[in-house]
Amino acid sequence: MPDLKKHFNKEAEAFDNQVLKNIPKYPEMLTALINAIPDNKENPKVLDLGCGTGNITQKLLTRFPQAEVTCLDLSENMIKIAKNKLSQYKSIKYLIGDFTETEITEKYDAIISSLALHHIPNDKEKQEMYKAIYEALNKNGVFYNADVILGNSTYNEELNNKIAQEDMINNGVTLEEIQEHKGKREANDIPTTIYNHIKMLENVGFQEIDIIWKYYANVVYGATKK
Repeated sequence: MPDLKKHFNKEAEAFDNQVLKNIPKYPEMLTALINAIPDNKENPKVLDLGCGTGNITQKLLTRFPQAEVTCLDLSENMIKIAKNKLSQYKSIKYLIGDFTETEITEKYDAIISSLALHHIPNDKEKQEMYKAIYEALNKNGVFYNADVILGNSTYNEELNNKIAQEDMINNGVTLEEIQEHKGKREANDIPTTIYNHIKMLENVGFQEIDIIWKYYANVVYGATKK
């Protein structure tokens, strides 16, 4: 995804500030994701797909200080910020690469992601990513994703966009900035419905599929490899 690499290298410095303004209830969404990881291991081995500036890994290590984490992102600038943010932790391995092309050779107790998988171009390739995730999990390992989704009807999609805009305005985002953000989303985002995500997870063998948290177009969902 070369165009995305350029985009996120450019956006890296402003990402943490912008995501709080542009994604409704972002901290709550990440908390829901981390809470969903079972606490049956004190030191789980975790892969953060599309780690960005390290926000999820930071929350993960607050809950599981002994976790062994691999952070994967295609943006060198994002990884640089993540390394600085997470410098107090010594159990993190950083990889720069496109997660749709990087072969996952190790096994993990949990694979997590946030605001990344919706960049995969189509549902066929999304399902291929889910298959790779499934195969990279240990038995009883879990996958959880915090992401944006497409409404399952025209009305719901319009409602999702309306609520998102209202939240952005309440966060001090101008109408001009909202239009700029909308243009970036149209250029870089290819979300699908939560219904399609559930079907794809089922198709590759996941069980215990669940929606953990949802606020209009933002959702945390995941499943278990039995």
